[in-house]
Amino acid sequence: MTSQQRKKRDKNVKPIKEDAFLQKYNMELLKCIDDMKMKRDEVNRSILTLSDEQQKLESDVLHLTAQLARVNESLCKKMKQQGECDELISEYNEAFHRLLYGQQTLLANVRRSVNTVAPSVILEESEAASLSSRQAARSSKMSFSTRGDTRADGRKDSRRDSRTDVSHQESRAESTIQ
Repeated sequence: MTSQQRKKRDKNVKPIKEDAFLQKYNMELLKCIDDMKMKRDEVNRSILTLSDEQQKLESDVLHLTAQLARVNESLCKKMKQQGECDELISEYNEAFHRLLYGQQTLLANVRRSVNTVAPSVILEESEAASLSSRQAARSSKMSFSTRGDTRADGRKDSRRDSRTDVSHQESRAESTIQ
């Protein structure tokens, strides 16, 4: 073969080889483009899924924010009510302790009064009781004695005078008690 023939043949071969290589590269390029489209579709689906999830979460955040606001408002009201209850309890407790102190003071004053007044009242009552028992004894003796104011010997009956003295003593004892 001559060099010219070889050149011709090489010319023919080269373009066939080059065309095959180009076609192979084109196929690989198309395959890569298809892979990129598939990856893009997967990313697009992920984007849609994440967008849906984002919208749902934003909705939840709005709902939870509103719920948080309601809970905070309720919590503030409850804490205010608790503070008011604590104040009332403190005031009532203080009033109760003042009342107890007043009762203790009153009891101490009554006891002191009873200790100072009662012995004299008890003494007067015992004196009055002894006087009335004496008077009862005398009156029972008088029922057996003579009715007259004077005795047979002409003197005044002393029993009658002692009875009037006893009644004067009783009236004096009652006036000191009052």
